[in-house]
Amino acid sequence: MPGATRVSRVTLGGMTVRLILFVVLAMVSVAHADEPRDPVRLRVGTMAIDGSRYMKDILALGAEIEKRTRGMVVIDWVAGGQLGDESAMAALIGRGKLDGGGFSETGLVALVPEMAAWRAPGLFRDYAEVDRATAALDPSVRELFAKRDLTFAMWADLGFSHVFSTERVTSMRAVLDQAAPWLTMALDGTLTEQITSGQARAWTMPPLYMLAIGTNHARTMTTLRYRYVVGGLVFSKAAWAKLSAGERKAVLDVCREREPKIRASWRKETERGVAALAKAGVAIATQSEAELAAFAEAAAKRHAAATKEAGGELRAKIAAAAR
Repeated sequence: MPGATRVSRVTLGGMTVRLILFVVLAMVSVAHADEPRDPVRLRVGTMAIDGSRYMKDILALGAEIEKRTRGMVVIDWVAGGQLGDESAMAALIGRGKLDGGGFSETGLVALVPEMAAWRAPGLFRDYAEVDRATAALDPSVRELFAKRDLTFAMWADLGFSHVFSTERVTSMRAVLDQAAPWLTMALDGTLTEQITSGQARAWTMPPLYMLAIGTNHARTMTTLRYRYVVGGLVFSKAAWAKLSAGERKAVLDVCREREPKIRASWRKETERGVAALAKAGVAIATQSEAELAAFAEAAAKRHAAATKEAGGELRAKIAAAAR
């Protein structure tokens, strides 16, 4: 059967060729995989000032990411608002000119308008309620950012906004009425200018913001926690795509682990900030139980009716999760 023998030899030869090609390709792939590549450097903006508690914790976060990824992911922080205010940084991300940002509510809302639901007055009474709500709504928030080609990496903690006044506070109702034109203003340069120029008579902002602007602009700070200021670390889709699956996981793991530590650090810093304001001569006005209860009741009614408004459904979910 000579014909059968020839076919067998041809088949064996074909298998041998294929086997050799497979081995060669495998060797090429391994060699390519072992080729060193440059680290991915992500340029990330922040308003945090060099030397501040904020910046120290942010730099520690970046260092841990670099360590966990074995030097393959490096975050180059651009601090102190060198890239403009948060709205400007958000615009840079949108144009592909910036890889990400550490934002307060102003930048987060500029990127994802639905995040404005978090800044409604009276949503939270304490940090425990903040933590419950952010944990419960975390998947929904990440999805909102993903729909806009963004990665929400972690929550930050900018603290509660308190009401500040250029006058002595005798009535909470009166000071809120007085602050009305400035209550809804974003925490940006426009509000700062209104305060430093003396046009604003009462306003709301976190104590550390007030400390940064200057204690001479406010006479009184109320203890009423008017609203909570959300914050977070966000990366663009293009920046996130530069990372391997393992590197993305490492970054998110570090953020998840560091998040409670950074929040605790910044909350302590807020307490120190209040003490510094008092030492500088800003009077701390304590509200009565009746005033606090009236504010909480009015806020609760507002949130319950908010489902009919734009973004109201999310606000209602936040309020329900907090309790």
